[in-house]
Amino acid sequence: MKILRLLLLFPLALLLFACGTDFSTQDSLVKPDSRPEKTDTETVETLVSVKEDEKDYIVDDADFTDYEVFEEEIEEEPPPPPPPPPVIEIHREWTILVYMAADNNLESDAITDFNEMENADFDESVTVLALLDRAEKYDATNDDWTDTRLYRICRDEQQNKTLIVSEELDCDELCLKSGSQTELDMANPSTLSAFCEFARKTYPADNYALILWGHGSGWREAASETELVCGEDSFENRNFRAVAFDNASDSYMTISQLGKAVFEGMDGEKLALIGFDTCFGMCLESAYELTDCACYMAGTPALVPESGWNYTEFLTRFAAGEKSCESMIDSIFAQYEKSYGNYAYASFSCVDLSKIPSFVTQFSDYSFQLASSINDKAERDRIMKIFTEKAVSYCSASFPTDFYVDVKSCLSLLAPSSKGTDSLILALDDAVFRSWSASGKTCSLGLFFCVYRNSSVIQSSHPAMYVNGAREPLLSRFVRDCTGYVPLRDENVSLLNRLFYTNFN
Repeated sequence: MKILRLLLLFPLALLLFACGTDFSTQDSLVKPDSRPEKTDTETVETLVSVKEDEKDYIVDDADFTDYEVFEEEIEEEPPPPPPPPPVIEIHREWTILVYMAADNNLESDAITDFNEMENADFDESVTVLALLDRAEKYDATNDDWTDTRLYRICRDEQQNKTLIVSEELDCDELCLKSGSQTELDMANPSTLSAFCEFARKTYPADNYALILWGHGSGWREAASETELVCGEDSFENRNFRAVAFDNASDSYMTISQLGKAVFEGMDGEKLALIGFDTCFGMCLESAYELTDCACYMAGTPALVPESGWNYTEFLTRFAAGEKSCESMIDSIFAQYEKSYGNYAYASFSCVDLSKIPSFVTQFSDYSFQLASSINDKAERDRIMKIFTEKAVSYCSASFPTDFYVDVKSCLSLLAPSSKGTDSLILALDDAVFRSWSASGKTCSLGLFFCVYRNSSVIQSSHPAMYVNGAREPLLSRFVRDCTGYVPLRDENVSLLNRLFYTNFN
């Protein structure tokens, strides 16, 4: 019996021995359940299997029943700012510069014309810049400031005719700062040059136009002591001023200075158009001086009626069109004809400056031939009468005054005197391609002939600055080159030599 019991216990012992042996396999491991026992209300378990990095984890919602859950607070970064709106490139077709030398008795007219610019309707493809210099006693509007300020013209929606609403600009080139008072000398060529430079660099455009606003007397240069007649230096100084007369500096800009200032300010780039809102702007001497500065030149060879150009009409009409140089010229003519059709002396012309040098050369040769035909007093008097009485002329209503003759009118009347007149007139028509006169008379370019002392007395000599060979450092190009017409200091062969300085028995 004992043996039988031992035999029965032996398999049991082997079984117990096997259960306590480690065979180093994962399947042989049985881990005790270390979770706390569940209460009767926690008999239902929800298992969620989460897949992460190819490993399975068993999450029992009971695991979180008796424990507080902490969430880490993460400071949220502010949302990034919205991207800036896309920059819309404005294709600027034109930058128009208006050089308003109103530090004189034209100050009130300058405010009127400035408001006309603000009342015009034009889009962002056209920028209008106005450099305005005011005087001290002629207009008290707009806080009566009397310095020099630069503006970008903005449309005045209220359409007032007095207050300036445009944007005042800073300009390092002119040492101008918005809100501060700076007095500039508009007669100084460096002022105009810096204005052109600022416009070209700050408001680049396909085309540029410059309008010279203010007093004007044509070609005139600075007066020298040799030009003072009978001590009347007030007469000489008053008339020898050309453009941009400035009361504060008691000075003015000569035509030769004007040409140099524009050329340097534009760095040799030609203006599409240079306009003269001045008296006697369209004379042959000035056109010849400016051939390197602009493609076209527009203005009146006579006196300017009232306050000059109507800028509302001009700019609005121009902006509504194709904005070509031709359409600008059309717009300038249209406003002038509309404004001054009832003024008998009103006239306007436009010249292609590229054609002027050739015409001046031909005109000089023609004048030599005409001079050589004057051999007696009768012929001299006949030609003198054409210049002084028969040809269309331009002069001031007061005396003394510079006296200009219309080139085409004069050439037409001189036709019987010399061959080649017809071809010369054709060359002139090619250069002066558009003109208008309220009276219907011939209108082209003015040509300086003499100084009228009064309505019947001609000054018997010419200013030294109009004499070729004079000891003057600033002779104009026309006086240097057109030797067939202007007086010659050392020879007696030019047309004006024969008419003024030759004695006939």
